[in-house]
Amino acid sequence: ASSKTYNGSTSATLDTSAILYSGLIPGDTFDGSYTGVFSNANVGTAKTVTITSSYTGADVSNYSITNQTSTNADISAKSLTATATASNKTYNATNSASVTLTLSGLVGSETLGSTNTSTFNNKNVGTGKTVTVNSITLSDGSGLASNYSISAGQTTTANITAKSLTVSGITASNKIYDGNTVATLDPIGVTYSGLVPGDSFAGSYSGSFSDKNIGTGKTVTITSSYSGSDVSNYSVTDQSSTTANI
Repeated sequence: ASSKTYNGSTSATLDTSAILYSGLIPGDTFDGSYTGVFSNANVGTAKTVTITSSYTGADVSNYSITNQTSTNADISAKSLTATATASNKTYNATNSASVTLTLSGLVGSETLGSTNTSTFNNKNVGTGKTVTVNSITLSDGSGLASNYSISAGQTTTANITAKSLTVSGITASNKIYDGNTVATLDPIGVTYSGLVPGDSFAGSYSGSFSDKNIGTGKTVTITSSYSGSDVSNYSVTDQSSTTANI
């Protein structure tokens, strides 16, 4: 029997080119036809193929025939292809990607499940970023996963959008009238709400009173600037002001 790729059926193709009829008298009219069936349709090696035989010819009735009842052959896994679709995400300091796979090549109406591990080309914010499927695991559906094979490496694109970050907690020191509007800020209590731990992000701040004159609870306008390799991964809502006395 010839080995085959999984196709959902038990049919087997037999090769009778080397058939031997031991005991056949030369010149007698005797011929056989044969069909083969695998024990089941599923992938496996050295699977039993049951042989059904029938005979024709004028001399068939002159023989007591011992049939060949079986042989062996392999059924190998059918290769599938997959199309990947990746979801956009908000920056989270990892390059992990969520990908849905559409499988092609399934036999008939069979279905399978699949899981995958996929990654963006880097963790940073960007549009149309390359996403690569690194591994795929098939799971049983109406069909058996073991009857199929699939390779990873598919690519697609998706976006990583900036993560919201809110700055708060900056205070200004009271001061004695000195004829200018410069305010001294205390950023020791600054809070970066939304910052992913470990990211490189720092702020520097300057403050200016609304005017130079004496007063209580005077508005101090805060001017902010940020540095660090991860600044571009955030959409920053600045702390725009605080209050202090002159």
